[in-house]
Amino acid sequence: MDDINALLARNAEWAAQVKEDEPGFFSGLADGQSPPYFWIGCSDSRVPATQVTGSAPGEVFVHRCVANIVQQSDPNCMSAMQYAVLS
Repeated sequence: MDDINALLARNAEWAAQVKEDEPGFFSGLADGQSPPYFWIGCSDSRVPATQVTGSAPGEVFVHRCVANIVQQSDPNCMSAMQYAVLS
């Protein structure tokens, strides 16, 4: 349980730092999203889409799956794709 508490504490520290550095950051994200890019990436935790593309939160709509596989029978992937195309 200590590991999850440490993770939650780091999240709280990150959020506090973001609020201090960019006071309108979270309220701006709450306004909605319609990013110009849809990124289908691997679920691999070592490859965060925003980091490898140099993008800020909200600039790329991301769907992550094992091995970047897109299948018509995957409702999660199809929903993400539909949202990306229609937004």
